[in-house]
Amino acid sequence: MADLIIPAALRLWLIFLIAFALLGYSVPFSIAFGAIGGLAGGISFAWWQIKGGAPSRRSSAGSGSTDQDQPTPSKGPESNSRWALPLFKPDKAKVRYLERKRRIRDRKMR
Repeated sequence: MADLIIPAALRLWLIFLIAFALLGYSVPFSIAFGAIGGLAGGISFAWWQIKGGAPSRRSSAGSGSTDQDQPTPSKGPESNSRWALPLFKPDKAKVRYLERKRRIRDRKMR
C-alpha cells in the first residue's frame, strides 16, 4: 500500500506547498500543512485504488459451477481515460505488474 501512498502524497504535497506559498502563507506553514494535505490525499488516493468489495461465493465441490459463481474481472482506474489525470496515472511497469498479477489470480481460480 505504501507504493501507492508515497508517490501520490509527494505530488500532492508539492501542489499544496506551492498553493499555500502563492496564497501568501509563511514557508513553515506551507511546508507543514502541505505535508498534512499531501499525506491525507495520498492515503485517500491509495484507498481509492485498492480493489475491494464483497467476496465472491465459491461453489461447493459437488455442485457444478455457473457463470454467477465466477467473479467478474474488474477493470482498473486506467480503463476510464476520460477521468484519468496525468498527475495520478500509474507508471506502465506498475500497470503491467498488476495485469500479470490479475492473470495469475484468474488462472488459479479456474
